[in-house]
Amino acid sequence: MSTDEFQELWKSYDAKLEKSMQLNLKLMEEIGSQKVRRAFNWQIAFKFMMIGQGIGWNIVVGSLLWRFRSEPVFVFSAAVVLICTGYSVGGYMLQVLLLLQINLSKSILHTQKQLAQLEGVIIRTLRVPFLQTPVYTFFFVSRQMIATATPTAWVIQGAVTGISILVTIWVYRHLTVPHANRKGWVKQMVDNEGGKTIARARNFIREAEEWGREGGKEGVQYN
Repeated sequence: MSTDEFQELWKSYDAKLEKSMQLNLKLMEEIGSQKVRRAFNWQIAFKFMMIGQGIGWNIVVGSLLWRFRSEPVFVFSAAVVLICTGYSVGGYMLQVLLLLQINLSKSILHTQKQLAQLEGVIIRTLRVPFLQTPVYTFFFVSRQMIATATPTAWVIQGAVTGISILVTIWVYRHLTVPHANRKGWVKQMVDNEGGKTIARARNFIREAEEWGREGGKEGVQYN
């Protein structure tokens, strides 16, 4: 075999090898993308369940608000619950829209921005409903209880509500994106709300970039 023939054979083999590597890369991207998409679909179903629960709870609270509309403390408490739960329902609706819009076949930068936006919405959806926690310590206080309560009862009630407010503020301040990326109860809460799915999508993007570099590409080019 002459040198020219050997070079042509080598070029042919090299072209076939490159084509095979590109095909394997495409298959791995497709498989990874499908797994992430399935995880997103599970999250969408979960969000719809939470939306249904939130709407149902607001219906119950709204009916109780009308029934006990003569009790000012209960009216205030119910209003806070309705607002916080309504915000939560809106947050879950926005999460569904974001999950439906995420397309891993688009540019990596665009997808990373969408994932960061989704993570931020998840955090806000968790934070705001916690603000209603203190009202559960005094929503039952009626006009009669206000008129007949002893100083000791007021001290106990004030202490319980005060502690509840302090805990609520502490939780609210710690429910942030930086804390969600660390180990602990915040990360666990965010993971349960979709944080694991976001991490899986980010890992897929990172792996896709590595596959692209190994395949001789400058970054990953999606069709």
